[in-house]
Amino acid sequence: MQQTMQQRRPHSTANGTENGHTNGHSSGHSDDPSVSRDQRRLERREAKKQREQQKTRRVKRRGSGGWIHDPNVQLGLLAFALFALIGFTVFKLTHTVESNKKDPIRRFAKKLESTAHNHGLLAKLRGGSKYVIPESMRNIGCRKEWYTELRREYDTNVYPKDDERSLKWVDAQRKRLGVFAQSPLAPTPYDIYDCPAYPPQGYPIQWPVLDVLKNWPPDDPNPRYELYQGLCVFDYRTELDKANNYREKELPFLVRNDPAAARTAERWNDPEYMKKLLMGNEDTNRRAEYSPNNHFMYWVDKRPKDVKKAQWKELNERRKRGEEVHDGFGRGDQEELAEAMKGMEEVNELKVQLEAAKKLAEGNPEDEEAQDELKRLQREMKRAKDRVAQESAENWHPPTENLRMTYLEWLEHANVTDDKLGPNNPHWYFRLIGCGKMGAHTEDGSCDKGSSEWLFDELTYFQPREGDERPFYMINPNKQQGIHCRFGMKGVIAENHFDLSRNAINVLYGQRRYILAHPNQCRNMNLLPRGHPSARHSAVDWSDPDLEAFPEFENARVNEIVLQPGDVMYLPTNWFHYIISLELNFQCNTRSGGQNLYRKEVTDCGF
Repeated sequence: MQQTMQQRRPHSTANGTENGHTNGHSSGHSDDPSVSRDQRRLERREAKKQREQQKTRRVKRRGSGGWIHDPNVQLGLLAFALFALIGFTVFKLTHTVESNKKDPIRRFAKKLESTAHNHGLLAKLRGGSKYVIPESMRNIGCRKEWYTELRREYDTNVYPKDDERSLKWVDAQRKRLGVFAQSPLAPTPYDIYDCPAYPPQGYPIQWPVLDVLKNWPPDDPNPRYELYQGLCVFDYRTELDKANNYREKELPFLVRNDPAAARTAERWNDPEYMKKLLMGNEDTNRRAEYSPNNHFMYWVDKRPKDVKKAQWKELNERRKRGEEVHDGFGRGDQEELAEAMKGMEEVNELKVQLEAAKKLAEGNPEDEEAQDELKRLQREMKRAKDRVAQESAENWHPPTENLRMTYLEWLEHANVTDDKLGPNNPHWYFRLIGCGKMGAHTEDGSCDKGSSEWLFDELTYFQPREGDERPFYMINPNKQQGIHCRFGMKGVIAENHFDLSRNAINVLYGQRRYILAHPNQCRNMNLLPRGHPSARHSAVDWSDPDLEAFPEFENARVNEIVLQPGDVMYLPTNWFHYIISLELNFQCNTRSGGQNLYRKEVTDCGF
């Protein structure tokens, strides 16, 4: 056993020699039996230590994973992970999905946006120096640089967000324009400025239309401060629950002191801001209307193409000769409209008979008498329609002319002194349309050429948001048909009519008087019937009603209200409204679906 162990020891030493780390003493002692055991152990330990050091050096030379232990590399990885986390958080803050209602990060972003001073913090998070318009939507609105920079300038330097200041401003405007009070001749069983939580019986109170028109004739735009007002006025800050109760009953009311509406009204009363907004990088010819007098009535041209072509040819020839001519002729004579109503009423009566005869003939295909009656009514209907079309081509003329012009061109026509006004002088309307979800493409004019998509950033309370973010004025955001604005000059009258959807109406500059009526007054309104170019509009000239031609009108009952800057009125489906511009004014409205509650009333009078 001892001999065997002695033979192994030189082998260990020999290994050390072969590896190039020969120790001179060990070589000399390898065959010397007098060398002590401790000395040999020390040699073996030294040889093992040298082998391990050699192995370590080889691993480092190969670079086998050593970089991961480098402190600089570790610091770089930590920094990368930190920036990745920050980037993800910022992305969530700035690219929230509209339909993700319960996302806590989104709620945090909303809170951050509402508390950051002038929204500067969130603006910086969203893109460094690129300004983010407060309360803007991701996919709706205007993202053009000129508008973003305009809002940055005014939101930061001129009108930084301060609800208290904006609400004081609209209150001062109401006092400056005049406070309207209830006429002693029009008492109400409720206080219109402190209405009950739920609509009282008979709300809103209405009075005979002739009394209201006598108290304040429509052709006089100068304010008379005692009204026949039936609508409740609710404070947005404290009475929104009340307003919601009235809205659920599909009844009209007025909302005041909405901070968002007040902020917009404050900006829109700044002439320089409006000039930059409408004439900056968007020096666009927008929709406008001309009337030879103060009456404006909506219409759809149903004349044959050859008649329209001949009319345009004549107008162009006269304009080439230097004449100032327009294709707008006013609302029309009441007697002529009464005759037009008779012809259309005959067509509508035949339509009812024809539908009944068609059902009878389809149910009794072998009944020759039923089949003959159907054919007779079809021939009669064709003759009646041809007769009405011929009379329309001969006697009907467009009440207004549709034009396109810039804001400043319209302002030059509209902003005139009182001596150039008057019911029989020309009047002008100016229109803006924000298309929103009305079409997949807005810039190409499929909704409106030169559409004003920034209206959704200006009137944030009319945005089509859903869920918890749905604005109070939007009932069904998916049914919104854009935002429409009409700028009227003093004295302009929009003829009495009803709309097929609910309306939220906001006055931002100046004043407008609204005379309203319940749908149950339909039979007394003498509406131009279906098929007429101005169907749904009253044939009666409320400025000078012809009671011989329209005796039912005397039985109509109405109420009135004046809207001032910042006011928003809720008007349900099918409610009648007649509008007078009391001065130069800007008004915007949006519709969000209809309601069938009053369908029977309008169906019974032919619609």
